[in-house]
Amino acid sequence: MAINLTPAVVDISGVRAGDRNLFNLTLRSAGKPMDLTGYTVTAQARTTVAATTGLDAVCTVVDPAGGGVTVRWPGDDVRTWLGSKVTQAGVWDLQLDDGSGGDPWTIISGEFAAEMDVTRVGP
Repeated sequence: MAINLTPAVVDISGVRAGDRNLFNLTLRSAGKPMDLTGYTVTAQARTTVAATTGLDAVCTVVDPAGGGVTVRWPGDDVRTWLGSKVTQAGVWDLQLDDGSGGDPWTIISGEFAAEMDVTRVGP
């Protein structure tokens, strides 16, 4: 018997500074939507797992009983994370916290890539 606690691998690319960067997820377990009632969902990207700074996503449970979550990487935050770089790659993960005070549950992880936008207001 083997127990595999590895999160689902989901790679994200094309995250752009200044853009909305919004996507929807339906979280499932054993093929059925997860009941996220009472859960907090968080996600973060970093250049490496050991990096001291990260890029936080705005995660919203939009359908608790149906496992629906929106994840958004705010465009201004992406621009700040990129700094003077045109592109930046790293890793990301998404965690669930049931509010019990225990450890969170990392259910998704993968590679992450962001890039500077071309069209922007101001300089």
